[in-house]
Amino acid sequence: MFLTGRQSQHRIVVDTVRRINERLEPDTPGVRLVDLIGQQGMCINEIRHEHRALFSRLCAEKRGSRTCRPWLADANLIRPRILRDPLHVDELVSMCKAGDEGMPHGICPWKAARESASSADVVVCDYNHVFVEAVRESSLSAMGIELENTLLVVDEAHNLPDRIRKGFERTIRMKVIRDAIYEIEEHTERTQSEGASLDGAEADSNNAELDRLRRMKATMRRLRNELPKWFAEIDGGLSSSRTDDQRVSMTDFLSRISTILVEDVERAIELGDLVRMLQSIRVDIVEDDDDIEEETACVRLAILLHTCMQNHDSPAFALVHDKLGGEEHRLTTHLLDPGVVSEGLLDECRGGVMMSGTLFPPQMYYDLLKVPKSRVSIVKEYTSHFLAERRPVLVAKDVTSRYAERGEENTARIRAHIHSVLRQTPGHVAVFAPSYALLEQIVLEDEDWVVRSRQLLEERSGASKEQMDSMVDRLHQLRRSKTPALLAGVLGGKLAEGVDYPGNILDAVICIGLPLPPPSARQDALREYYEDEYDSARAWRYAGSQPAVNRLLQAIGRPIRKAADRALVVLLEKRLLQRGFRICMPDGIHAVESIDSDRTARHTGRFFRKFPDPARHTE
Repeated sequence: MFLTGRQSQHRIVVDTVRRINERLEPDTPGVRLVDLIGQQGMCINEIRHEHRALFSRLCAEKRGSRTCRPWLADANLIRPRILRDPLHVDELVSMCKAGDEGMPHGICPWKAARESASSADVVVCDYNHVFVEAVRESSLSAMGIELENTLLVVDEAHNLPDRIRKGFERTIRMKVIRDAIYEIEEHTERTQSEGASLDGAEADSNNAELDRLRRMKATMRRLRNELPKWFAEIDGGLSSSRTDDQRVSMTDFLSRISTILVEDVERAIELGDLVRMLQSIRVDIVEDDDDIEEETACVRLAILLHTCMQNHDSPAFALVHDKLGGEEHRLTTHLLDPGVVSEGLLDECRGGVMMSGTLFPPQMYYDLLKVPKSRVSIVKEYTSHFLAERRPVLVAKDVTSRYAERGEENTARIRAHIHSVLRQTPGHVAVFAPSYALLEQIVLEDEDWVVRSRQLLEERSGASKEQMDSMVDRLHQLRRSKTPALLAGVLGGKLAEGVDYPGNILDAVICIGLPLPPPSARQDALREYYEDEYDSARAWRYAGSQPAVNRLLQAIGRPIRKAADRALVVLLEKRLLQRGFRICMPDGIHAVESIDSDRTARHTGRFFRKFPDPARHTE
């Protein structure tokens, strides 16, 4: 299984397997491949355009009621074609949508791909198929894949620890409880309506269900009324905290919930029963609701409670309390140790390869993912063959994003460095900041100082993949019209990590500061956990400095995609010259210090006089 979080990588894998097959002897069987993305992304039914949450519901209903004609079509009709020659997922979708005499309404591409997977040599899919329990249990069995007989190839593996952590991150606030009550009421009304035409045993069953729902609604109302009292009790911890949040005990939280549940003896409900009841609630989703959530309030509350119940005595989990907007209480579950999930899976699989251009240092990821020591493992870093002179790295000595040193003078110096690069660079420049707030303050607040002769392309929070791809297309259009652009985004964002820039389209990249996580209860818990697991030095590095530097490494790798590419890298952060951060940089990066913006201008001008033209590729 080739696991990746980026759809662009799917195409690269398929094309690579095609080239492998082309080189095989005529009588040698080719590599059989299945390319699989999300269910909605492969759907050919009219419901594919619905909101994601609504789509999932409608798809399940259509399959359950056998009213989706593509789903009912026989996948055996197209399986030989899928396995004969590797197909990009969009090619598979087009083929399934076209149909023929044997399947006049087409066939579900998602179903066809899943049912072909067991006969394939390579399955290309998302991390979630292996590393998210709920997805793994339903997906692997449906595909006929046994983990113990599977080799895992994890692409962009530097993202895997955080992807695993996010699978356990759930947030609730009082609004979720209020919304859950509304959902229970809606479910109750539907149950009453359905029961009106029933009699005998069916009517008795319906009445029992209505009684269960009434007890559940009463319980949720008690939670709505009593839980704020617990929040008031723990609120004092926030005022004395050095951060805007605090870690609270999962055990104390569950104890208070359980106490509230049994206060009414006649309508008492056990916590585990409440979780199961919440998961059974079904409501209609309003199609034109722009604020629609991926999960119902009942499901969100159930998952958070279940996570706390399963892990309340584990130091690898944390429950954090804060106030949304300084007003509404909020609870969030955090998984601190991704190895809790990955260790068993890496032990069970036949073997694996973890790879990334920024899997640095490899030993850190070996530790974080808890690669079983009983398995034979190779931890290796490969030297880049790209010439250093075609990708020089400047580090400014006079600027920083460190909070204590921010101010007008520091901002002016950062702007001066950026302006020096823009004046001396013939083509497109990308600038990335640690946050949208800093990007706005330094680059976008007064655009005139920086974009008089450049087209500004700005990353927006929540932008889709299609919007990001259109920005890259726009860069190529602007190059053809000889109009230089300034691409502005955030470190760790889609432009800095999730987008490819082919054709040496970027001449330079500027990174402002370090994207260190702000002080928080979650960060404190993470560092304390790593201190217990490893030592103080590794705790600071694994929890803060190394992830921040790796985000820089991802960003500075954007313009250089092939050996012939050339680009200038400018890092506007003096802390990178300090030992604590310098050791987080790979040995292959030889930085040149720049004492001020004038020196940056001279370095930039010299580089582009030596390499005036971007590399030319036939893409």
